[in-house]
Amino acid sequence: MLDRVRNPAYTGENRCLPCTGVNAALAIALAGLVAWVGLPLLSAVVLAVSAAVISLRGYLIPGTPTLTQRYLPSRVMAYFEHGPEQTAVDSHSEPVDVTNADHDTLLVDNGVLVPCDGGADFCLTDRFHAAWTNAIDTIDSDVDTALSVSAFVDADSSEVVVDESAADFAISVDGAHVGRWPSRAAFLADAAGAVALATELPNWHDLSSRVRGVALGELRLFLERCPTCDGEPNIQQRTEETCCRTRTITTMRCTDCNATFVEVVGA
Repeated sequence: MLDRVRNPAYTGENRCLPCTGVNAALAIALAGLVAWVGLPLLSAVVLAVSAAVISLRGYLIPGTPTLTQRYLPSRVMAYFEHGPEQTAVDSHSEPVDVTNADHDTLLVDNGVLVPCDGGADFCLTDRFHAAWTNAIDTIDSDVDTALSVSAFVDADSSEVVVDESAADFAISVDGAHVGRWPSRAAFLADAAGAVALATELPNWHDLSSRVRGVALGELRLFLERCPTCDGEPNIQQRTEETCCRTRTITTMRCTDCNATFVEVVGA
C-alpha cells in the first residue's frame, strides 16, 4: 500500500532536499499555529500527517518543486546539493564565471593580469607567465616539492596527509583540513602559482588563505598546460538536471589526462 502512495519521482535518491526542508518548516509552523489556538492534540495529528505525506510524497504543498526552483535562492539550493563551501586554500568552489570573468583586482592591480585583445579580455604578462611555467617545471609533479615551495602548510611534510580517495585532492595536518582541489593537477598548478605570485606580491604570504585561494582560482583559468601530463586544458559546458532545478556546469579539464582544474555550477 505504501508503495502505491509513495512518489518515486521525489523520494529516495530523487528526494529534493530544499523542497523537503521548506515543507518541513511549513508543517512545523502549521502545527505550531494549531497548538497556539489551543488544540495541542490536533497539532500533534497535523505534524504526524504532514511528516507522513512529506516522507511518502516528497512534499506537502502542491507544486513545491516548481515553487522551490523559481523562488528559492540558488545559493541555498547549492548548499543542499554540495554542503557548505570549503575555506582555506582551496579555491575550486569559488563562484568564478569562466566565460566572462570579472578578474580579482589583486591580480590586475599587481600587474599579473593585463588587458589584451583591445581590452576585451585579460592575459598574463610575459614575465609572470615565465615565472609560473618555471615553477611548474621545478615542482615536476612532485607533491612534496609542491608543498615545500608553495608554503601552503606550515608543517613538516611527514605530518601532511594527502587524500585522493575521492574524486578530488585534499590535504590535512593532524586531522585538520587544510585545502581541497578538484584534482592533483589543480593542486600542482596552484602550488606553482603561489610560488610565482610570491615573487610579484611582496605581501602574498600575509594575505588570508581565502584571498589567496580566490586569486589562485582566477589564475588557474589561464593555465596553458597540465602540470602532470602536459596536456592542454579546455573549457566545456553541460546542462544537468537535479531534483528541483536545471543548472549549467562549466568545467575546465585537461584533454589528455582528464584532470579537472575548475568546475563552476551556474544557475
